[in-house]
Formats: sequence, C-alpha cells, structure tokens
Amino acid sequence: MFGAAAPTMARPDPRKLDLLIATLQRSPRTYDELMADERLDLSRRSLQTYLDEHLASLGYTVLRGVAPGPPRRATFFIPTADDEPRGGVVDRAAYSLARGFLEGLFPLEGTSLDALTRRRNSRVLAFASGVPRFSEHHMRALMKWIAAAEHDPPRAVMLRYERAGGPRAAPLPVEPRLVWPVGVIVREGRRVYLPGLVSPGESLDDARNFALDRVLAGPRDCGVWVADASEQRPSEFLLHSRPRPQEFVHAPFGLVRPSVSEQPVMLEVRFDPSHAAYVRDRRWFPKQEEHVTADGSLELRFGPVDVREAVAWCSQWIEGLTVLGDPALREAYMASLRQRLLR
Repeated sequence: MFGAAAPTMARPDPRKLDLLIATLQRSPRTYDELMADERLDLSRRSLQTYLDEHLASLGYTVLRGVAPGPPRRATFFIPTADDEPRGGVVDRAAYSLARGFLEGLFPLEGTSLDALTRRRNSRVLAFASGVPRFSEHHMRALMKWIAAAEHDPPRAVMLRYERAGGPRAAPLPVEPRLVWPVGVIVREGRRVYLPGLVSPGESLDDARNFALDRVLAGPRDCGVWVADASEQRPSEFLLHSRPRPQEFVHAPFGLVRPSVSEQPVMLEVRFDPSHAAYVRDRRWFPKQEEHVTADGSLELRFGPVDVREAVAWCSQWIEGLTVLGDPALREAYMASLRQRLLR
C-alpha cells in the first residue's frame, strides 16, 4: 500500500507577502501589531505560517527580538542587505568603530579584533588627547579584572596599585590589596577606571575607582590576580545587591558622586552668544535647565556636583563663560584661576 501523500503547503497571497516583507524590513513588529494591520488580514496561525515557512521558502531570514519595556513581547524583522547579521555593513562598521576607539588605548596586535579588522581600510577615526600609555600588562590586568567582575558569585582579586600621590617610579614590591571588581569605566575615551569594593565591601561607602594606568606589574604577574580561596568571602551586599559601574560615578558629568563629595555645589553658568550655539542641547546632567536670554546668551544650571569636578568643567572653557551661582563654586573657581596665574 502506498503511504498517505504529504500535505501541501497552501500558496501564500503574493500581495500579502510583499506587504509583510516591506513591513518587517522597515522596523521590528510584534505578533499583535502585525495582526492589527488590516492590509495583511492574517490570523495568528496564518501569520505564523508566513513567518516560519513562506518567507523562508523565498530566502528571507526572519530575526527575533524583544520589544522594550514590560510586558516583554517577541518582535520580528527582516535584515536588509546593509545589516545582515554576519559580515554585513553594520557588523563591519561596528568592528571598525570598536577598533578605532580601542587602538588609541591598548595594543591590539594579535587579538581577535585585530584579525577581524586588519585587512580592512576602515573609514572610522577615533582619537583622544592625553591618553595614558597603556602597555601589554595593562591589557592583561583589564581582562582579569573583567573576568572576576563577571564571575557569579563575585570573585576577589589582589591588586598591585600605585597611590595617586606616590612616586612614579615606586620600587617593587608594592603591597597588593584585596578588591572585589565590579566592572570597567571608560571616561571621555581616554581614561580607564576599575570600579571595585575594598574590604569589608558591605556598602557603596567601600567603593573605589582605580585608574588602570596606575596598576603595577610584578616580576611574574600583570598586577591583578585571583585572590586565594581563603579570601573569597563576599559580603551580603556583594552577593545580593551586585553593584554596577553606574553606581560608582556621576554619569555623564564626572567621576565623583556628590553623595560622597565633601563639597557638593550647584553649577550655574552663562555662555555668551558666540559660544551658546556650541553648548545648546548638550547633556551633562540627567536633569539640567537651559535658558536663552534676549541677547542670545545661554544660561545653564544643574547639580549638585562635586566642587572639584565643577571647577575642572568650568576650566575647559577658555573664554565665553561666566560662573553665576553658588558662592562656593565661584570662590573655588577664582582660587583655581589665581593659582594658575601664579604658576
């Protein structure tokens, strides 16, 4: 006896196919959004057949994503020729951007990123002034730090670190310290910080940001290594709160949070009309106030911020800036100007 014939797949509507392809190439859509489209007029079961079978038979790859915010809903889209998931223009641009950003900081020769971008004539240029001279041991220390930060449960490391005020040519050995890595912070494309908790690691009061360029290599190590098993006793705070790098800084303004600053101030300044256009709509603080005056000047106000960070921020503007508010900031800014003039 002959077996039953295999069921044939119903032929799709060419008009609906073209409309579905155009819709999914334009932007991701959920099931509900596609079923609500009266032009498609597809039930959930028919829509699933179009997505899983009809589009695949024509050579289209339907990718899945997740719609933002609760509730979590699946989305579907078709990549265009410029954003194929493997080797397309978007991937090449992303790799070039990553290389342009990182090669100013670290030696990339021999890494997988070097292999991916070595033979390509990149159209991406990224640079920053005042970049520390990172060496191979800094790269290895960074990788060990990230590995420890991503470990679950948290893993402690020993860190050999030069104090900020210490001699640049400090003799070895420098006494290593126990630290619980939290992640990595790259500030303004030129400074790399290693946020972590020092003992006892029971709250953000024990948070520290270590500059990568001050990590010192030893005769047999890169300056970071996993601590002994006897030291691997994370606090309840580390185990249950798992602090993030965002909690260690005052992003996007500065590295020092006003909650741990001895001198928080409100920053209130005025930019004259010739400089206002270059400052308008730039974001330095989650909530900031801007006001354009009758003569075209721009008044900017935000805070509280650390007074040292505020003085450094004001000092980057050579001209066109007037410090208006907060007597503590005005006094600190004037003192900074006087000291520079004396020097």
